[in-house]
Amino acid sequence: MKKPTLFLVDLDNTLLNNDAVKAEIRKSLITVLGQSDAQHFWDHYNAIRTKTNLVDFPSAIKKYCEEKNAKTCDIRLKKIFHSINFKQALYPNVENVLNHLKTKGEVALFTEGDMIYQKVKIEKSGVGAMVNHIYHFEHKLEHFEAIKKKFHTYHIVVIDDRSETLMKLKALYPEITIVEVCQGHYSDVDHKPHPELDKTIESIGDLLHRKL
Repeated sequence: MKKPTLFLVDLDNTLLNNDAVKAEIRKSLITVLGQSDAQHFWDHYNAIRTKTNLVDFPSAIKKYCEEKNAKTCDIRLKKIFHSINFKQALYPNVENVLNHLKTKGEVALFTEGDMIYQKVKIEKSGVGAMVNHIYHFEHKLEHFEAIKKKFHTYHIVVIDDRSETLMKLKALYPEITIVEVCQGHYSDVDHKPHPELDKTIESIGDLLHRKL
């Protein structure tokens, strides 16, 4: 008997154009803080990401505002992040693709990032309401085994924009199917043929026409 399918779909630069979101944040920070202080904020952001391997905007805001000793600093900066139109930043056909995948199995969002800002993106983009399950972790690969055990009767298909992530999973779990979506800045630095990949697509919308 054929196993049911669980699709684990990444968020950033797979469903959501996170590069465009980040560009909007950069522009807004310059408007609010000025060029020099905006760069200082990004210095904190990059230092935290290097240290923790985590996209953590709340911690960057906290670190920057501690230096400024301004009561309104965190309010002003948080307002920037909460005012972004994440729904508009979704790639074309995202809802159609997720609905299409749901006709073939269970669909779960499988994403990582800080537990505050990432949750805002999930909710405000509307993606959370488009899937059957949401799995949001600071470092998602650390939790894959638990998901696999929970869905032990399912064949798992992982859809992500980072071939590095996909290949790590494939090395540990050769029985899964991995699909690389070549969108976002990782497609420029990591878009190269990998024989371990089961499928490579140019955009998430391609899943409407490609057999998995």
